[in-house]
Amino acid sequence: MKISYNWIQTYFDKKLPEPEKLAELLTMHSQEVDSVEPKNARPLTPERSDGGQGDFELEVKILPNRAYDYINYLGVIRDISAILKLEAKISLPEPKEREIIFVKESDFEKILGVKIPEKEISEILKRLGMEVSKKESFFAIGAPSERPDLKIKEGIMGEVARIYGYDKIEEKIPEGLLVPPKRNDTLFFSSIARKIMVGLGFSEVYNYSFSKNGDWELQNPPSQDNKFLRTNLAEGLSANTKENSKYFKDIKIFEIGKIFPKDGEVLSIAAISAKADFYEMKGAVDALLEGLGIDDFYYEDHDNKVAEVHIDGKAIGHIDHNSFEFDFDELAKLADESAEYEPISKYPAIVRDIAVLVPLNEKVENVLDIIENTAGKLLVDTDLFDIYENDDRKSLAFHLIFQSSEKTLTDEEVNAIMEKIFTAIEANDDWEVRR
Repeated sequence: MKISYNWIQTYFDKKLPEPEKLAELLTMHSQEVDSVEPKNARPLTPERSDGGQGDFELEVKILPNRAYDYINYLGVIRDISAILKLEAKISLPEPKEREIIFVKESDFEKILGVKIPEKEISEILKRLGMEVSKKESFFAIGAPSERPDLKIKEGIMGEVARIYGYDKIEEKIPEGLLVPPKRNDTLFFSSIARKIMVGLGFSEVYNYSFSKNGDWELQNPPSQDNKFLRTNLAEGLSANTKENSKYFKDIKIFEIGKIFPKDGEVLSIAAISAKADFYEMKGAVDALLEGLGIDDFYYEDHDNKVAEVHIDGKAIGHIDHNSFEFDFDELAKLADESAEYEPISKYPAIVRDIAVLVPLNEKVENVLDIIENTAGKLLVDTDLFDIYENDDRKSLAFHLIFQSSEKTLTDEEVNAIMEKIFTAIEANDDWEVRR
């Protein structure tokens, strides 16, 4: 907004400061002045040779909350009047009844951090077009109708502060008891889960909560094809994979979002990998759960394609061929951020392979339990890398990794442990070690 300096002067009997100085005062106390330019782009002297008075244009940047009273220039006249403590010649019709705001005198010092004399507070407010009276220890203030931004006492005190001058208010560090908010474990651990999944090569996606099928039907659905709230994340991820397979070969995506089963609202985490198999997804699940500090989980009822994941006898999720989905609300309750640090051993590892023949219905976890319990602390990792099935039996092939944190292991030491494992496995009927 451009305003004539000479036009502003017509509202005051006393001489105003020079245009540049007036612009500086306005910027410091109210509205930023972007520029001060000679009118008509001509340099002017205070008095032209023809006797005419030079003029300048002030380009004022109007703040959003002041648009209502600045649009008719009344606001800038009132601000100048208050800043310079000059009477302005403003003629207004009789104002409508104003809403009265009560401000305790002591609140000005309490909130602003500086004691401003009562008389100066009243003068500032009156020059800004407000009706002011004092009732005991309270100011009764009526803001003009063109200042709809002044509806609460904090707004009134803000007006006093800017006209009085922010530079006169001493900077102080707030005093008080700072109580940190209680941590939201779900948000905290979901952030950790995202980092883990991204580290495993997955990309996060966000899908709508609507589905073709579900337990909760919407009264005003976005479309008739999606009029239910989703009961799982897997459906959306599968659709994402199918659509993007036209453009990408290897798709690995995950989502953390709300699902809506019959019993309420649940935060879920799910992932899918287009080229992965069951055991790759099992590895991703292991990494996710261990990264969240959950180590007492186990798998049940898998047939090389499907498995439920249990903790304390309760199913918290499942793996289905190349995907998985978990109740993340439950994971957040079980998660533990205080993972113990274990230094990496500086001594070399020894890897041995073992293949075990077991009945088709035998669970992999049962074989792993025997191997790990028999081997002891020197067995640092176990990896199932192959399964072969015939009519009545299946062969489970494992990598066994042995390592000590204190010394270099010898072949004789590892061979002795392997013999113990062979003996423990073959103690079970229908189990056989393929040597």
